[in-house]
Amino acid sequence: MRPRGPRPDALQSVTVLEILAALDPQHGEAGVPFKDLEVAARSRLNYRALTDALNALVNDGAATRVCEKPARLRITSVGRARLNEYRS
Repeated sequence: MRPRGPRPDALQSVTVLEILAALDPQHGEAGVPFKDLEVAARSRLNYRALTDALNALVNDGAATRVCEKPARLRITSVGRARLNEYRS
């Protein structure tokens, strides 16, 4: 039996949503390139935590992949609502 993979906690997910929301106006409909997201998150999350949180957010519908190669992501209305809920 394989061990369960790490599950992102709420703080990691909120951190990723904050970064996506901050970078979204710069990139618009094209989406935020993963490399830009990785650089912005480097001081707050390690690579594994970032990818785990992103995958969880995409699965929950809070973020979406605009394209796979090169990876570009956008925050959705569900993600913005979750972020606003956290901030209030």
